[in-house]
Amino acid sequence: MTAPALAVDDVEHRLEGSRVWLRAGDDRVELALEAVGQAAVDAALALVLQRVDAGEPLAQAAAAASALPEIPGRTARRPLANGAVLLDDTAAATALDVRASLRVLADLTRGRGRSIAVIGELDTTPADWFDDHDALGRIVVRLDVSQLIVVGQGARHIHNAAGLEGSWDGESILVDSLEQAYDVLRAQVDEGDVVLVSAASRTPLGALVTRLVEADR
Repeated sequence: MTAPALAVDDVEHRLEGSRVWLRAGDDRVELALEAVGQAAVDAALALVLQRVDAGEPLAQAAAAASALPEIPGRTARRPLANGAVLLDDTAAATALDVRASLRVLADLTRGRGRSIAVIGELDTTPADWFDDHDALGRIVVRLDVSQLIVVGQGARHIHNAAGLEGSWDGESILVDSLEQAYDVLRAQVDEGDVVLVSAASRTPLGALVTRLVEADR
């Protein structure tokens, strides 16, 4: 007997973990993940689909997937000493990955606190470089991210593109170095803020994550 097709009715990202509402035939279940972010959701869905296809009930498959750990470097939560939360997304490899993570950031902070995105240069082809960086700057504005910090001249067009969106109430800052990015974040980030650090393919943002997490500990 063929297993019913797995459908996703809704996805919601929360600081305590992402939620996915699943349906297979007449069965419906809420999958409550301990991890947060689209990469975690995709991994959980792959596991649920594998187990449902093997004949396991949807609820049992979802329970098994709920305990999947965070994926290192993909919106992995790191608490900061001042009460803010950092999302380590330094393993995001493509423009699509970074855009998905920006949407997660917006979901986590909607109506709750400030959203801060720290973005480096994408590892993209010369033909796609302009469009990929332009799209990131514009989606930051459209998601109403509170603060954009662009690191490195190679990522300058993200900063430029955000500035071209006239409806934005947020702010974009272009810095040349990790040291400057660290100083800006230390001066501005406060309790309740969520900071996404992403697009680290050509910018060594992992060192920035480590320094922020270890500060004042």
